Amino acid sequence: MKRKIISLLLAIVLMLSFIPASAGAATLDELKNNLNSIEDKQENTIKLIDANKATIDELLNEVNRLDAEMAKYEASLKEIEVQISDIQKQLELVQAELVKAEAEKKQYKDTLDERVRVMYMFGDSSYLEILFSSENFSDLISKVDMIKTVIDYDKEIFAKLEAVEKEIALKKLDIETKKNDIVTKQRETLTKRNQLNQTKVAREGYVKELNTNTQKLNEQLDRLEQESNKIKNEIVSKQTINTQINSKYRWPSPGATTITSPFGYRIHPILGYTKFHSGIDISTGRRTGVNAIAVGSGIVIQSDYTSGGYGNKVIIDLGLDEKGNKISAVYAHLAKRYVAVGKVVDPGTPIGEIGTTGLSTGIHLHFEIRVNGVPVDPLGYVRP
Repeated sequence: MKRKIISLLLAIVLMLSFIPASAGAATLDELKNNLNSIEDKQENTIKLIDANKATIDELLNEVNRLDAEMAKYEASLKEIEVQISDIQKQLELVQAELVKAEAEKKQYKDTLDERVRVMYMFGDSSYLEILFSSENFSDLISKVDMIKTVIDYDKEIFAKLEAVEKEIALKKLDIETKKNDIVTKQRETLTKRNQLNQTKVAREGYVKELNTNTQKLNEQLDRLEQESNKIKNEIVSKQTINTQINSKYRWPSPGATTITSPFGYRIHPILGYTKFHSGIDISTGRRTGVNAIAVGSGIVIQSDYTSGGYGNKVIIDLGLDEKGNKISAVYAHLAKRYVAVGKVVDPGTPIGEIGTTGLSTGIHLHFEIRVNGVPVDPLGYVRP
């Protein structure tokens, strides 16, 4: 993704390095060559826009994925914070229990120490000496019971001490485990927070590059279009004036009258943004083999193929209207061209087969009427 964005930006830099040649003192042939060059640049820019649109879609999908990932991180972060709080409470309880166990151990140890101290006060007599000191059998039995009681008591004390020691050991292990869990959870939390920040930074970077990419491409396309119009006007001014006057014009596509896109500003069907539409689009209903005709008497002044927007196109100099304005007709997206430059045509002369060449979404005729080189609404001159 990153490599694709960089490639597009490099292509934009190269495209922006193009500076159109001045058309002021150029000959008619030079102007036409300049126009072809600019139209090629327009085609390349449109291709970049298409590539950029595809990248936009990928970036939007990436942004959506990042948004979903960030939402998961945020939910996970809240869950971890709750777990840390719970573990901290458990740790406090375990620490309190540990203090209690240590206190009991100390109490048992103090009791044993006290008994040992008392026994020490009787001297070093062993249990055997105590038995031999018995005066009679009954006294012997009593002393045996006493010794047994003391031994049992010792065993009980030692058993309790051992249990307490084990309990303390387990409590310590449990505390250490819980401490490790807390540390691990804290580390995971910090890691997820860092990841969250990284995804935010990445998304901001993508959006910034996307906006820059789109803006530069659109600015370049507008710049090329302006220069194209300027040169077209220069061509009109240098052409041999057709002094024939046409007072009435025919419909350019007999048998096809449905206008799918009118003259004026519209959402471009391919580029996807608002753009001026310099003519009308006439659909054939997906039919092939439908011809476009000359709407009036005139001379073909351009018949060529532009791989950019217009595809196969024909321009006819229709001479003057009743007010003395220079009128020309433009036919674009033709599948075939039937006429060459210099061809004199009459109303109804087949110009070419309607098609879908160039920047087109389907079979249709893009038809323009230009007055002194400026596009006007064709419906002011032709009607089905």
